[in-house]
Amino acid sequence: MSGSIPKDFIRDIIDMTDIVSLIDSYLPLKRRGSNHWGQCPFCDDGNNPSFSVSEQKQFYFCFKCRASGNVIGFLQGHQGYDFVESIESLAARNGIEVPYENVGKFVKEKGPIYEVLAAAAKNFEQNLSDLDDSEQVRNYLINERKISPQISKKFNLGYALKSWDALSQTLLDKGFSEEILIKAGLAKKNKDGKLFDVFRNRLIFPIKDRKGRIVGFGGRVMSQEDQPKYLNTGETEVFQKGRELYGFFESLEDRKDLKEIYVVEGYMDSIAMYEHGLKNSVATLGIATNRFHIQKLLQVVDQIIFCFDGDDAGRGAAWSALKNVLPSITDGVEIRFLFLPEGEDPASLLEKNSVEKFKDLSKQANLLSEYFMERLVQASETTSLEKKALLASKAMELLSTMQESSIKRLLESEVSRITGLNPDDLKTQSKSIHYPKRVEKKSSEIDSNYDRSFEPTGLGSKILSVLLTYPYLSKDIEDLGKFEDFNEPEVQLMLEVASYFIDNPESGISDILSMVDKEKASFIGALISIHDPIDEQNARAYLDDCLFNLKKADSVTRIIELKEIFESGNLSDDETFELQQHLLSNIHKLDEPEKNLLRALSQKA
Repeated sequence: MSGSIPKDFIRDIIDMTDIVSLIDSYLPLKRRGSNHWGQCPFCDDGNNPSFSVSEQKQFYFCFKCRASGNVIGFLQGHQGYDFVESIESLAARNGIEVPYENVGKFVKEKGPIYEVLAAAAKNFEQNLSDLDDSEQVRNYLINERKISPQISKKFNLGYALKSWDALSQTLLDKGFSEEILIKAGLAKKNKDGKLFDVFRNRLIFPIKDRKGRIVGFGGRVMSQEDQPKYLNTGETEVFQKGRELYGFFESLEDRKDLKEIYVVEGYMDSIAMYEHGLKNSVATLGIATNRFHIQKLLQVVDQIIFCFDGDDAGRGAAWSALKNVLPSITDGVEIRFLFLPEGEDPASLLEKNSVEKFKDLSKQANLLSEYFMERLVQASETTSLEKKALLASKAMELLSTMQESSIKRLLESEVSRITGLNPDDLKTQSKSIHYPKRVEKKSSEIDSNYDRSFEPTGLGSKILSVLLTYPYLSKDIEDLGKFEDFNEPEVQLMLEVASYFIDNPESGISDILSMVDKEKASFIGALISIHDPIDEQNARAYLDDCLFNLKKADSVTRIIELKEIFESGNLSDDETFELQQHLLSNIHKLDEPEKNLLRALSQKA
């Protein structure tokens, strides 16, 4: 269902959602002082977490990349949801329904992109079914890969024609614009400005989000002459390769009681498993399994089975997946690594063996703990004290990324047993995660990569800091309109925030972060994270003092500006009068140059 969502409901759903609990369900947080800290999901901050979540203020801020926002901002940035989807997700989390208004009249900004992608998928699917040109593709699916027409239809497989612009022309005829084709990643323009299709002479795999909407495509070549072998839609407003999993929607759709998911290497592996009745597999889109994939899977299952080739490349991919899964491991989560015999893939194994035998093989696969220790011992060995020390260092560096849990403690014990070091010694020597002790004005704990030129320092920022901490003081600002002519961005933002709080007296920081754009949210996040708050008892006096000085500073700036205009010979009559009045009001303290300036202005008048 679609429709506009009442503002009061949006505010209520934000207020009833605890940001710490929400973010902690996606990535591990640890309390340090008054805030919670973790590794930033929006940048690579290594083992020195810069991502701060304030329970009191209900917002997050990263000291490295300056990402900032509330619960909605987090879902938009982390999950790739749009605004409406974020509200729907929060409502579902709190067990309530969204009270849509004006149903049918509300159109999402991304709607046209979804529409053109759906139309393209339908065209590709029709090509596969109806045209002689697609006979090679159908033979490949049916005869080589043993994929039935029913399963092809289930996954909406299609075919892109050889023509340079067959799809584009079809979609343009349906009323879609060139702009929307390009935004959806379906077409590009050559140097002459002519539109051409991205996918040509390829078997097409529509990629769906968890709601079943097509967000992009994968394409496999049908000719050795064409390269690359696999091609994905580029990054668009609705598609980010690193956040999507092929087959995820189908797994959720067919298995409401889903308990485990296989992660396989390619589109055809996932489809082949589905063909054989294993309807719970996903594939990454030509990239390594990352923490976004892991978090998405662990939201719906407690067991993940990674299914990789048994060669060096497959084991390298498995180790990469293991490192990415460690921060998300908690008690009750089971991760296994199934390495296939050389030359085999899931389809070939299932053809040679029954589904039950494949499942039995999966149950015998290495548990994460087993593979973790096996790989470390292979890499470092334990033939000398030096190698044992190296193993301990590597192991504890990885284990430091894990949340506190029984499995973490057991792994530490196993490392202790192999190396002969007691657990306390291991922890002392480990490269553990370092959390900033406290955020202060001039904290040395802030990441060295933080751009200090960004730090808000002006009077506008000081006023803004007070209003964000004590929104009710906004109504006490007299003559707010006097600041409308100020050019400083921080003053304009202060004006925007104050006006909002006056109109919405029940709102707070979290509401402001939903209202402003990304740049302003980042500025606000930096402001309230870097500076210590003014205590409430002195806040009003501090605010009045800052407002007085801001007006005074603006007056001084204006006079300097008028003097410069006079020197250039371009002072207007109104500006002449303005400057005269200022000088006359301060005539008792004018220096000699200013007295000369007043005489010159009088002569000019």
